[in-house]
Amino acid sequence: MGAVTNGDGSLRPINDLSYPRNDPSVPSVNSFVKADDFKTTWDDFRRVSSFFRRLKQPVKLAIFDWEKAYRQIPTAPDQWPYLMIKDFDDKILLNTRIAFGGVAGCGSFGRPADAWKCLMKHEFDVLEVFRWVDDNLFIKTHESTTTMDEIVSRSNELGVKTNETKFAPFETEQKFIGFIWNGSDKTVRLPEAKLTERIEQIKVFLKKDHQSSYNHIEVLAGQLNHVALLLPQLSCYLNSIYRWLKNWRNLAAPRYTPPDAVEDLHFWLDTLQSFTNMRLVQDPEPTEINWVGDASTSFGIGVLIGSNWSQLRVTDGWATATEPARNIAWLETVAIRVGLLMLKRLGVKQGRTLVVWTDNTTSENLVHNKKSKDRWVNEEWKKIRSLLIELQVDIVANRVRSEDNRADTLSRGITSGHLPKHNVQLLLPEDLERWFTTVEPIF
Repeated sequence: MGAVTNGDGSLRPINDLSYPRNDPSVPSVNSFVKADDFKTTWDDFRRVSSFFRRLKQPVKLAIFDWEKAYRQIPTAPDQWPYLMIKDFDDKILLNTRIAFGGVAGCGSFGRPADAWKCLMKHEFDVLEVFRWVDDNLFIKTHESTTTMDEIVSRSNELGVKTNETKFAPFETEQKFIGFIWNGSDKTVRLPEAKLTERIEQIKVFLKKDHQSSYNHIEVLAGQLNHVALLLPQLSCYLNSIYRWLKNWRNLAAPRYTPPDAVEDLHFWLDTLQSFTNMRLVQDPEPTEINWVGDASTSFGIGVLIGSNWSQLRVTDGWATATEPARNIAWLETVAIRVGLLMLKRLGVKQGRTLVVWTDNTTSENLVHNKKSKDRWVNEEWKKIRSLLIELQVDIVANRVRSEDNRADTLSRGITSGHLPKHNVQLLLPEDLERWFTTVEPIF
């Protein structure tokens, strides 16, 4: 038997039904339970954001939270012999409600909660109800006259009590699953207090000679994973954190932050301190815009987006000017950034996941893995990542055969077949000016 402290300071008892562990002579209650027999729905970030993307009209949002959710669900009397605990005074304690710490607990609560959700959708003029354990997000149109007072009243009739401290009437914005959703602008953001908390949390792990416990790193990984739902471009920068956890031999011993985790946490810190918190709901389905790029060591870079094109000539001696040397993989990676700079000039709809076509294996793997072992390719990807976050888009790479690459001639200095009026002249960032010059079309 254990307990945790709730947000309001009260204690929540935890009946550990997995005890005793590794004792074949005394099997635990949980060892007899199959979690698959107690399934329930989970309306996670992906499901909610998918709904917001499909919205054609502004909506209003409200919150309903079950009061002491698990305590509202009774257990069957024939289960009681397995839910008894003897206290230090040799008295028997009996828990007649589903327990925290039981494998069946979530599903046992989830079934009546799912039924309640279906009843609410059926009886009231609402577009949708999303449920995450005991938290519920109600969504209705502006024309709907349904009020949360009516929903609470009906729930009381059904025996479902609401947590009045977390109850919220229909408004433009509501907090659900840790994010603030806006039903008018179709945007989502982190609460400012949480954003500040994550920034300060990361700073601690970046302090010189700081040592962390295994549990603290587990918490960090989970909380940054949550932020990555809003910033999927940063999910790759969690790999070092999980590698750190995987290589932890003595879980009781604190460890210094390894160099690769320091590097990735700096990326996280820089981004969280500079990005625009209000984000349009991201569409994970790839959007085809006929974007293809190519590079050649003899001339430079060519990029096509639809009929729009750009061409950059690489400076002489580029391949041997640095140590280690730059190579074709770096040129192909720069071609991706050039495409994003073109989109910045042309205008791009935020929240999209865009398809970029490439005939280079390194570029394809880079977009997929978000990292490269090549120093210069990796440095270029960091700049691409920053552009993706600034433009509020993401990319996926598809492979095109070299002979079918429409940007091939542009990368070799040939402009025939491309109209001058469709040329996109770019103001190159300072780091690219050293290596490239823009090519102006001949009218």
